[in-house]
Amino acid sequence: MADGSIEITAQANDFGAEIAGVDLADDIHDDVLAALRTAVIRHKVLIFHDQHLDDASHFAFAERFGPLEGHINRSTRIDALPKLQAFGNVGEDGQPTGVHPEKGTLVWHTDKSYIATPSLFTILRSPSVARDGGHTVFADMTRAYEELEPAQAVRLDGLRAVHDWKRSREKSDERPATADEIANAPPVDHPLVRTHPERNDRAIYIGNHASHILDLELAEGEALLAELERHATQDKFLYRHRWRENDVLMWDNRCTMHCVTDYDAAVERRVVHRAVVQGDRPY
Repeated sequence: MADGSIEITAQANDFGAEIAGVDLADDIHDDVLAALRTAVIRHKVLIFHDQHLDDASHFAFAERFGPLEGHINRSTRIDALPKLQAFGNVGEDGQPTGVHPEKGTLVWHTDKSYIATPSLFTILRSPSVARDGGHTVFADMTRAYEELEPAQAVRLDGLRAVHDWKRSREKSDERPATADEIANAPPVDHPLVRTHPERNDRAIYIGNHASHILDLELAEGEALLAELERHATQDKFLYRHRWRENDVLMWDNRCTMHCVTDYDAAVERRVVHRAVVQGDRPY
């Protein structure tokens, strides 16, 4: 399908689409930008190949979709553009450090669900691509909700989960959250099923940042979160992206989860740069 000057090739299950005919480093016409926004809302994940972005052009493209926000982890912010985040396992000598830079990316999550207005769109590029592993996998949380057993869907209606940066760090065995991070991102609660304000459909809203469920015993809530994650991450709900050099990904956090597949951080070089567009309050 063509939209103006761009070509959209959807995946077989319509979850994810490759976009051709646009150079993200250019000054993109408003009509093309609108077509890209329509495409990401429909397909949830967009894949752009053969893009040559630097930090400035990455920032400029992302900012066309709305105000950007820096990551709570200030150590990963890019000094010249602090609303961009960079992390990787490559040392100053250009060699792998052997340390995974963000273990929280290896588990299922949706970006910044630990704040009151979680991320809208994420735009990600990988200047260094791992040869083995390091793929990004997405789960279609709208379809996962639609294929719940009716009784389970009824059970979820009205439930709210607490999302907590501090607890998320603990669950993924990361360095502890700092006092400043905890002060800037105190626990918040969101509906377990959120309504997409532009699609007007519903999606399961969980992930590693989800700590527990209000009004349920801790063990019961944790078990329900684990059960929903197992359901939502069945192969039939997934798009697996194997990175190429100069790829860019863009996705809608309101209806997806994602994670990174493991890779040998002592052998493979992997670096990612990320921009996040400010989102809205889930309902």
